[in-house]
Amino acid sequence: MMVRIDGSKVRRLREQKGLTQLYVATAVQVTTDTISRWENKRYPSVKKENCLKLAEALGVSLDELLEHQENDEPEPAAEEPAQEPRESRESAFLRPTRKMLFIAVGLLLVLIAASVAGWFYFSRSTESVITARRILPKHCMPGQPFPVIIEVAGTPDRPVTLILREILPEKAVLKKTSPVLSAATEKDRELKWLEKIEGPTRFIYTATLTGEPGEVFHFSGDIAVSQDSEKAHPVTGNDTIKTGAHHWADANADGVLSDKEMLTVHDEYNGADKLGIDITRIEKIWQSAGYRWNEKKSTYEILP
Repeated sequence: MMVRIDGSKVRRLREQKGLTQLYVATAVQVTTDTISRWENKRYPSVKKENCLKLAEALGVSLDELLEHQENDEPEPAAEEPAQEPRESRESAFLRPTRKMLFIAVGLLLVLIAASVAGWFYFSRSTESVITARRILPKHCMPGQPFPVIIEVAGTPDRPVTLILREILPEKAVLKKTSPVLSAATEKDRELKWLEKIEGPTRFIYTATLTGEPGEVFHFSGDIAVSQDSEKAHPVTGNDTIKTGAHHWADANADGVLSDKEMLTVHDEYNGADKLGIDITRIEKIWQSAGYRWNEKKSTYEILP
């Protein structure tokens, strides 16, 4: 069940209580990007179960978050038509009904045409609003696993079947995926998911790369929905990654993990810990003075 929330009120309540979007997103079990879209009214319709979690996180009732129409005035009552003389009413009732039949058939045809046009419009509009964005680290160490997230957004409030395709570079080795792949070809380089979704969905996989430091690798993919399976749209976002001597979470490659980089790990790469990414070790690097790569042991050493 979907409900409409007042995004401005959600933001005001969150700021009044001194809560961050990350805190609220964690409590509701969604991403901060989703919270931002709710507050900016880009997703006014929200699953009721998520809205209940949101209300609990903000310490208010569900009704306080719902969007209400204000200053509603009752429509004036229509004037009652004057009664026709009895003889006139009787004669009208006795008139031939052929004209009324033509009118009814005409209205029925108009309704059928409107239904077909509406179905065509919503089918096309559904296909056009669905987007897929890839979240890919800028760099990684050869042989070390890194996560890739593909966010599918813009889906309507009804189930949609889609095919998401991702093509890995030649030197990539696939490790794990979530959800489970529907198909994989060419030694797991062409990945395919066939899923029916009802809202924003994240597809996650982990992989490793073999190559010389400084080598650049390219990823590509596309998405097609059930309304137009022959017309696929490319996956947007980052599509390149370079091998080097720094951890994938260290976005600016300075040998330390900042607060911003740690928040990015928990926000954008949420769920990667279930696919073999050691989030605990990343947190220890963040809490320390930095890290360095031990080539002999093929591991990251945490600096005291």
